[in-house]
Amino acid sequence: MVGLLALASTARAEDLDFHLDLNTGGHSARVTDLAFTPDGQELVSSSDDKTIRIWDWQSGVTLRTIRGYLGNGNDGKIFAIAVSPDGKTIAAGGYFGASIGDKPPYGDVRLFDFATGKIKAVLKAAEFAIYDIAFSPDGSMLAAGGGDGFVYLWRVDDKSASGWTLAAKLDADSWRVEKLAFAAAGTRLAATTTDNGIRLWDVAKGEEIALPAEAEPLRDVSVAALAVSPDGSLFATGSKDGDVQFWQASDGKLVRSMPKQDFQIGALSFATGSRLVASCSYRCADKYRSVIWNTDSGEQVLDYRGHDGTVFASASNTDGSLVATAGGTRNAIQLWNPATGERKALLQGVGEPVTSVGIDAASSSIAWGNANPCPERVSCPELQGTLDKTLALPTAERFFEDPEALSEQSAYARAVLADSDWSLRAVPGGKDGLENAVLEIANGGKVVHSIENAATNGFVHSAYTLISNGLGLITGGSDGTLLEYKTTTAAVSGEFTGHTGEINAMAASEKDRLLVTGSADQTVRLWNLKTHKLIVSMFFAGSEWIVWMPQGYYYSSADGDKLIGWHVNQGRDHEGRFISAGQLKKYLWSPEMVRRAIVLRSAEQAVQEMRPGVDRELEKLLSRKPPEFGIKLADDQSNVREGYVAVEITGAQEAGADVAGFSILSNSRNVGDVTARSAGGGKSTIVEVPVENGENTIRITGNNEFGYLTERSVTALGRKTEKPANKGKLYVAVIGVDKYPFLTDACAGRACDLRYPVDDATEFLKVISQKSAPLFSSMETLVLVNREALEAPDAGKDVFKVASADSILEPDSDTIDDQLADFLDRPGENDTTIIFVAGHGINIDEDYYFIPTDGRKQDAERWKRSSLVDWGDIQKSVERAKGMRFMLLDTCHAANAFNPRLEKDAQDARIVVFSATAANNTAAELPELGHGVFTYSILEGLRGRAKTSDGGVTLFGLADYISREVVRLTASKQKPFYYVGGVENIVLAEP
Repeated sequence: MVGLLALASTARAEDLDFHLDLNTGGHSARVTDLAFTPDGQELVSSSDDKTIRIWDWQSGVTLRTIRGYLGNGNDGKIFAIAVSPDGKTIAAGGYFGASIGDKPPYGDVRLFDFATGKIKAVLKAAEFAIYDIAFSPDGSMLAAGGGDGFVYLWRVDDKSASGWTLAAKLDADSWRVEKLAFAAAGTRLAATTTDNGIRLWDVAKGEEIALPAEAEPLRDVSVAALAVSPDGSLFATGSKDGDVQFWQASDGKLVRSMPKQDFQIGALSFATGSRLVASCSYRCADKYRSVIWNTDSGEQVLDYRGHDGTVFASASNTDGSLVATAGGTRNAIQLWNPATGERKALLQGVGEPVTSVGIDAASSSIAWGNANPCPERVSCPELQGTLDKTLALPTAERFFEDPEALSEQSAYARAVLADSDWSLRAVPGGKDGLENAVLEIANGGKVVHSIENAATNGFVHSAYTLISNGLGLITGGSDGTLLEYKTTTAAVSGEFTGHTGEINAMAASEKDRLLVTGSADQTVRLWNLKTHKLIVSMFFAGSEWIVWMPQGYYYSSADGDKLIGWHVNQGRDHEGRFISAGQLKKYLWSPEMVRRAIVLRSAEQAVQEMRPGVDRELEKLLSRKPPEFGIKLADDQSNVREGYVAVEITGAQEAGADVAGFSILSNSRNVGDVTARSAGGGKSTIVEVPVENGENTIRITGNNEFGYLTERSVTALGRKTEKPANKGKLYVAVIGVDKYPFLTDACAGRACDLRYPVDDATEFLKVISQKSAPLFSSMETLVLVNREALEAPDAGKDVFKVASADSILEPDSDTIDDQLADFLDRPGENDTTIIFVAGHGINIDEDYYFIPTDGRKQDAERWKRSSLVDWGDIQKSVERAKGMRFMLLDTCHAANAFNPRLEKDAQDARIVVFSATAANNTAAELPELGHGVFTYSILEGLRGRAKTSDGGVTLFGLADYISREVVRLTASKQKPFYYVGGVENIVLAEP
């Protein structure tokens, strides 16, 4: 859980605040508890990331994420869950309080509705945190125990407002109840403690049952694990010392002791075939495993080593044929067969802990890695892990680039453990004797100071570095604490606040005023070394990534903004809601803002510079609800037209979603207006969506007046039909501007005229008419080019064959705006539209503009915006066009004209995009080609060079050819960009 931002809202009177949070598709912190549903179809998990996830474990997908109240620090951590026997309720216990240890209560038990995630009731009794919770087998009782050493027992009570009443408070004579469970058909309640052994009660009498002498040694050791056999006759306990024992549930008699293990027992589960699974927990180094015993013989029959880290939670399904264990470096949940050890499912998010970082001041780039530098050891902060990926940071002259694989590591500065006479070394210590609990500061080889970490400053020293020529140091702890000290006095001189997981690595650059850190919370973060302020956080997962500021502004890959958002609290006794960054893209997606934050080394300064006076806009947005609705294939498909499916939109009205409108895509084909009818007494809406033969992904996006977007999708199989496929029309609009009469010295002191845009546009139109148009029923065109370029002998003959002379229009700003909007309103849902644009583009602050032939400047520094074409207007027109949409853009001839917003908007609208350049390079024009390199590659590809089969030139084949050819022709100086995600590999040109 990455809680970076908490803002108190003034928009509502109730307790409402916001926390920026990762949402990676899995848990991002320690998984604390697991429970199968009664039918075994779903698995429920809880975590220190303060969420509960309901998994369809067979598909590996989170069906629902349940969120309660999320506060700072421990507030909101969920330590225990239980699913009621009827499968309708999830009970959750944890740390639910605003302070640390001085202002209880923290032990509220929350009851969530399984189907909706809404809080049904809050049971208040326990003062301190709840560490375990259990329903009785018949669901009539609920037990909870925790940090005050008591077990609270509730009974169902229909007369109570909560549906429950407190029936008993059982004293475990301890400081902390660790685990509890009903046994013997619910007549017994067993509990383990961290400081006084195990307890057993007769539930009906509320009396404790005395345990035999064999239980006495457990009073001196933490007993952290407990499990009850399927028939309820036995319960097993596991201790910190590696002891596992079976006890008779009826009277507490010791039945058997298992072979003592050399690891702490973190979790126990009974399984089919008289088997018990005991899992290793807490810093097991390379001994990560779950041992499976035969409970009758005590023989070890299996050793499961699927996890790469400690296991703190386990559960088995009703018949014991499946065991779930949770742990490891990625907080993964694994489901496996206890009879064979075969893994059946892996449930985890897309991120990984960051274990190494580096910084190269010369190239202004950072690097990181994810491999454990010492898997055979508990920890090794003195070792520097391998760097795998690198990112060039933006500068005043350079935009962002995508992360790349790193081959050479020597240029990157790492943590400094010795500088001048100063050196650092971590050693064991503290009251728990933890590895690296003490950091020794030495001068001239002699220890002059020691910093002992505990609960208030990070527990251990998991990463550290010297700064300021050895006069200062920064050290990070296992809970995300990050502090700066003076080496001469060992006094704290600053704090870096933001990480929520163990600090694994750090590197500092005094020259760049930067500190870069990597953490188990799966993020890389950049800090201002002097002010201690967080600049940006970064999350990388495969090809997806996101970089965001504490204020919420972000830049991301195509789907990176689905990985982060805001948890919005709605009061301590109410469930929270989650708003993804992508839902507020219109306001918060700001690459230039993020770039300025890094350049200025200050997120606050970037906001003040670029959006003065709007610092509270985010609060206003988050205080309002986004559109909330669900979609599914309608149950009744009997009267639906041939080639269509009926989709039901539910919940939009009763949720108060304020949906202003829906946009519908079917296999990335914009459907536009659809037939709609009410259903279910007006509570839902049925829309009929056209589909193709085979599998179709139908994507519905709702928006409201506040700028929120909410996306839902469903998959449908199209009906086969004997009718010939509707080929549809092809609509082609080309824009080419090479004459700029009002910009005689605006391009680096020279005229802005270009050589090839009109030739590019007209030749593209010619090739499309020859190679692509025959695939369609007919072709319609819009040609906006400088007519002067067509007046030379034979210059326009090919264009005039496709478009009449009076339909070729001058590409001035008004004509482009008006004609393109009208043209793009004409395509239907079965049609295909291609837009080709060649000319100058320019970034002004956060906005992007195409420069028409009448573009001009107000003075040497400022453009006259009214003379430019706002790309946002072109984008909206293209998004509005029905059917399949393609954009081919050769608009980046001018430096600083990279257009990330164009790409992002097009990707989200599932428009296929081909762009001449990615970031930080300009488009080349080679005279020997007679075209820009990008357009030349398109033309050659469509003419057949990109053909990969006898069927013709396909979309993916063309994309691959353009990418390779542009790089080849420019000797890697130009790299094109293309987006074809979510689109089928259609044929674009005839063989």
